[in-house]
Amino acid sequence: MSQVTDLSWARTGDGGLRLHRQRFGARGSLRVLRAGICGTDLQIQRGVRPDGASVLGHEGLAEHCATEGPVRGVFNPVDPADQDRILGHSYDGVFRRRYPEDPGDLVRRGLVRARPDLVADLTVLAEPLGAVLYGWDLLGADGPAHTVGVWGSGTTAVLAALVGEIRGVTTVLVHSRRERLEYLRRREVLATTRLTGGAPGGVTAAFVCLPREAAGEAFTQAAEAAEEDAPIDLFGGFGSGTRHALTGDLDLNSVRRSNVCGVSRSDGARPVTLPSGKRVRLTGHRGTSPSHLLRAQDLLAAYPERFGRVLSHVLSLEAAGPALRSMAADRPGLRLTGEHLKVLIDPTMPAGTTRAPDLHTTVADIPHHC
Repeated sequence: MSQVTDLSWARTGDGGLRLHRQRFGARGSLRVLRAGICGTDLQIQRGVRPDGASVLGHEGLAEHCATEGPVRGVFNPVDPADQDRILGHSYDGVFRRRYPEDPGDLVRRGLVRARPDLVADLTVLAEPLGAVLYGWDLLGADGPAHTVGVWGSGTTAVLAALVGEIRGVTTVLVHSRRERLEYLRRREVLATTRLTGGAPGGVTAAFVCLPREAAGEAFTQAAEAAEEDAPIDLFGGFGSGTRHALTGDLDLNSVRRSNVCGVSRSDGARPVTLPSGKRVRLTGHRGTSPSHLLRAQDLLAAYPERFGRVLSHVLSLEAAGPALRSMAADRPGLRLTGEHLKVLIDPTMPAGTTRAPDLHTTVADIPHHC
């Protein structure tokens, strides 16, 4: 059996990263074609999450050399039977050239067939966009009468607002850092969303899309801005046992865990009465279903130019390690990438190189290596 060499970025015990090489049989392995750097990867890297994967990464595109021929798919990282089993979180992820021989259920469960006509670089948005569509499903906010507030300024927050714009919904994106809002304005990634540093009023639904360090304050603002009975999607930032002064003993992470991979395990959004007497409804979710990933690909294929503005940097695998360390640890003005939205890794690029996002090469255009 022929051998291949994998090159991956492995976490070290002191918070660093090192390039790791490993040889294994080519048959059955996955060739990683694109991988996206997610905010949760940065949280794990800087030690604010307890996830144990050595190799991070859970978004992107891979090729599996199946018996019937090459199959290309996007990653679906959360196991619906065990929501604590997550690619790139609880077991090693895809910041690498090759995933080891016989990846088992990662192929059977964790790959959703990629559209051949989809722009290859946009495949790194399929999983976060699928999660955003899941959130919109749970909020039920899909009409122009709604005003949806989005707290955050990273990829998922921008995608949530962008989906709202495409659906004709009034959207407001809230973030405290003025430089970040100016960066989003300059990129022109959002067309009609109001960008603001202050909490708006009259919000009929809300997304909270911030890391754990900032999610609590964002939830306070969202709860205060929300109208009576408004749903709030706890998209991220709420780890196991997280509580908030406005919601008492309620474990906010349990709210997220009530909806997993497209399966609702609750009777809908959970009503909560705030100290002010106002009632809001809390919801959340982990993972995506294959149907969410298919819908996400359809939307990406329909609006490639709009979603292409979400892609800010493309790095070779070798260039990704220093950038990942810097993105996780450095202040915004000192990061190697500067301000960024979605940073993606292209393991097919020459070592140490970077390039602009490519909105022309499709999944089908990438040469097969099976």
